[in-house]
Amino acid sequence: MDCLILVLSLFTVFNSVHSVFGFLPSFESTRGRPDFTHARITEDGIYKAVADVIIEKVKPGTYHTNSHTDKVKEYFKSDNLGFLHFEKVVEYIVDRVNLAQRQYGTDASRTMNCEQILSGNLLLQSLKFRIIQTSQAPSTDWGPVRGLLGEYLFTIQEFYSNTNWVEMFGNVSCRELGTKDQLPLKISTEKEATCFSCNYSKDALLASSCARNLVQNRQLTSGYTSDQNIVKPFQNFPADTGKCSPPLRKDIPATIKSDPGLSPHYHLHQTAGQAAVQATYDVMVGKDTGLLSIIGLDKTLSLLGMDYKNPCYSCLSPSLSVVFVIDDTGSMSQEILETSTRSISIVNQAQTSTAPFNYILSTFNDPETSLFVTTSGEEMKKQLQSLRANGGGDCPEMALHGMINAMKIAQPGSCVFFFTDADAKDPELLPDVIQLINTRGLRLLQFLRGNCSSPASSGGSHHLTRRSAFNNHDVQCIPNEKTSNRHAGRRKRNSRSVFEKIALDTFAHTIHTSHSTIGDTFGQIIQQNMHIQTLGVNSFDMVGDAQSFPVDPCLSLFTVKLEGYGCSNVALVRPDGSNQAFAGKSSKDIIDGKTTILSVHSPSSGMWQIKNLDKKHCHVTISGSGSIDFTYKIMEDIRGLKYPISGTSPVAAHFSELSVSVKGIPTNFTMRTNITEIYLKKSDGQLISSLLVTDSSGGTTRSVFTEVTLLEPFYIGIKGMIGSETMTREDQHIVTPMRGTIEFVPSSDQLLYNQKITVSVRVTNAGISQQTFELSATDTEGFLTDATKQVTLSGNQTKTVDFHLIAIPNATHTKLTVTLGIEGAISKIEKYLMVAAVNPPEIRVTNRSENCEKENMNTYNCSHQNWEADISVFFSANMTGLYSVSSEVTFTYQQDSRDKNKYLATVKGNCCTYQTSVTAVDSAGNRKTVPINFSGETKFTIGINGRSKRTNKRKLQSKSSSFTPWIAIGSGIAAAVALGAAVLAVKKYKSLQNKVDSDFPDIISDQMQNSNSNSDKNRRKIFTSF
Repeated sequence: MDCLILVLSLFTVFNSVHSVFGFLPSFESTRGRPDFTHARITEDGIYKAVADVIIEKVKPGTYHTNSHTDKVKEYFKSDNLGFLHFEKVVEYIVDRVNLAQRQYGTDASRTMNCEQILSGNLLLQSLKFRIIQTSQAPSTDWGPVRGLLGEYLFTIQEFYSNTNWVEMFGNVSCRELGTKDQLPLKISTEKEATCFSCNYSKDALLASSCARNLVQNRQLTSGYTSDQNIVKPFQNFPADTGKCSPPLRKDIPATIKSDPGLSPHYHLHQTAGQAAVQATYDVMVGKDTGLLSIIGLDKTLSLLGMDYKNPCYSCLSPSLSVVFVIDDTGSMSQEILETSTRSISIVNQAQTSTAPFNYILSTFNDPETSLFVTTSGEEMKKQLQSLRANGGGDCPEMALHGMINAMKIAQPGSCVFFFTDADAKDPELLPDVIQLINTRGLRLLQFLRGNCSSPASSGGSHHLTRRSAFNNHDVQCIPNEKTSNRHAGRRKRNSRSVFEKIALDTFAHTIHTSHSTIGDTFGQIIQQNMHIQTLGVNSFDMVGDAQSFPVDPCLSLFTVKLEGYGCSNVALVRPDGSNQAFAGKSSKDIIDGKTTILSVHSPSSGMWQIKNLDKKHCHVTISGSGSIDFTYKIMEDIRGLKYPISGTSPVAAHFSELSVSVKGIPTNFTMRTNITEIYLKKSDGQLISSLLVTDSSGGTTRSVFTEVTLLEPFYIGIKGMIGSETMTREDQHIVTPMRGTIEFVPSSDQLLYNQKITVSVRVTNAGISQQTFELSATDTEGFLTDATKQVTLSGNQTKTVDFHLIAIPNATHTKLTVTLGIEGAISKIEKYLMVAAVNPPEIRVTNRSENCEKENMNTYNCSHQNWEADISVFFSANMTGLYSVSSEVTFTYQQDSRDKNKYLATVKGNCCTYQTSVTAVDSAGNRKTVPINFSGETKFTIGINGRSKRTNKRKLQSKSSSFTPWIAIGSGIAAAVALGAAVLAVKKYKSLQNKVDSDFPDIISDQMQNSNSNSDKNRRKIFTSF
């Protein structure tokens, strides 16, 4: 017993950073080492599965590469948008795996630690059932399924790091895990020793002191940790043996500093990673048990993001017109300005890809209309820039005349962008407009603003500010699929406005805007529908007469936008010292008195210069088209590991890590590309900080990171070198740090039809002074019963805030968004909530004995006091599992003779196992776990009153450190024997896969049998074995 105390002490000291996790979440936690992480394993497994599906099912053929990743890229070679969608789906699944590790990393069933392999397997089966069930739902939202898949993959990958499977079978995956009740090996009981004691100091581990510390009994086991609230069995084991205290994990954890720590079986890290990749592959496409076999090819492709169809209609094509219909009365100056500004992006895009058939500009007021048609993008820009808002007198305008003039000559299928702030004065033309839209297949998008009204044909009054059933706040673009609006709204037809009637009888869409939102809204629409991809390149405030900026070889176009009065008198100087001429494809557009845009196609690389001839104060934004872009994540430290922040805003004045992924680096470059720094800027372009990074990798994608303390609003840029040329890219979205955090309280509870369910969020004041936070919540299905909350917290105080939802029948899920706000800064979190088709099991403790006495909460006295609890379990669906898997407890149950859906259970133990849990699983895939704790909040200690026998500890320490040549020889012999045993084990496992049932008893099936008084003794024997 005393020798085991030493192992516990060594384990506790060594594992002070993070003691629970197997594989680390992502490369950010490895400090740049090329380890297997959950992110890498998930990506490798999915790419491997998708490559095989492509070759065997989707597009058989010859792929000139052996790399699974390259095969997938070759498949998507001509579909860049499809590949970007696939990458985002894989990234989302990886994020869900990491979220599962963050939320459930201290749950032994989820990590397979503390010999909770049986409960982990049952959990996996329950999750897989829900994945399959949710996949069959008619909804096209795959977010909930991908979230469940992330949870499933986390646990199945942990199995290979934290159990002794790899020690016996190498990189072979366990096909039965998560798919069958019975595993191919028995799980070690609490009475069986699983490890020999070993020296767990860092130097000893480097000398492989614990590489062969497993008892070879061909049983599955895993190590016990103090973090997971399961008491390690205390038995009279043979000398120098016992349960494994250090986990059997194969990760290579990094401490907070640069020194790497080591896991006891770190030498098997590569083997464990390979097994986990294969297991991830098997989850997707494994024979008979993979999702491909169960849910079919089409749904598997959808789940993995392989069926991407651009949701946005392509408005820019040689066969289509680009049409603007604009109310040019005096109040429409902002719309005219934004249309003029955005048209530059459209023309630039047309010049770099494919120009439209023609451009059409139709204007209207009262009583005049005008029409301009051209095939020249430059002429269209000039016409828009010369357009002036004037007149307007009475409110209604000749809107339908303006529509008809343009629609008559527009190419069939063209997009029509319509802007007005007034009702139509010519409603009698409504049938003609509707007929033109439908017969010519036109895609009309109506931007409406204002509060004027006019008599309609029915004699009523219509207000444009009324939010109609056709106003979609979530319209991101003109959709590819035509969706009928005939079901929208309940008001009578004659009470609708003219524009509502157009939407009712066509596939038109309507967006209500304002002066402040029209620019961003219209900009986003044309970016999606014109496929305009813009790179942020640089930005700064220009206060002198000249400013230099780099243009790299990867830019095919750049634009310089100058904002400020008097900023039009500028010159652009090329790297060779000559002035840039604005002719042909290069242009200078003066939008109004304070906006000037310079566009240069196929620019020379090198340092360019802007000359501000009038020396005015100008804000300069440089963007462009081409390759090389980046995304970033803001990471935070949780128990020594790096995870993406909870919410959308980082914590002010706290250390954060910026992790940047650079993509699109050309492979045909002879010049080396290297990322050298990450920098932060204020909203005005002023530099906050420049942080050097190390980029030692090659390839088309790079990952770099750095630590920083964030104090004020910022946006992020990167800087690098392409050969001798400087490259910069920026994401000019402003991020505002806030002195507060928000996260969901982990819960596996599902929503129930017509029942109020509580979802909790944890709010923390990260500042030192009292603050009041505003919380608001929305969900996609309208289940919320309380949408706003307010909470006042003292410095560093945390409080749980509850929101309540009632699920409406037939809905399968909802997405809940909770926003935390304070002093203009906000942070959002999102979560999918599933709706259970039937109520999950309900577990009630009906009677229990007293808590353990304080004097019995230690290893020497704990066996002196017994405890017992009576439990009632209610099932709405058929019971498929009812168990307690804690060590040294007796668990029995039987079906209630008067109620077939009710089970009566008893759990017994002593204070050596002062806490346990009871889990119920039903045939609908619902799983409910209730903890049972008899500690009375008294801490369990090693020894009496926390003291242990130091003499024996010193004796064992001396023994373990006396390493001699004879021990080395013995270890070598033992290693040879172990290697032979491992080879035989692998061969035997492969031969046993099809006859497991005959070689090993079905533990789970035995457990699930209904109990009676005659079998109580057998049941007790079964359940005390976990």
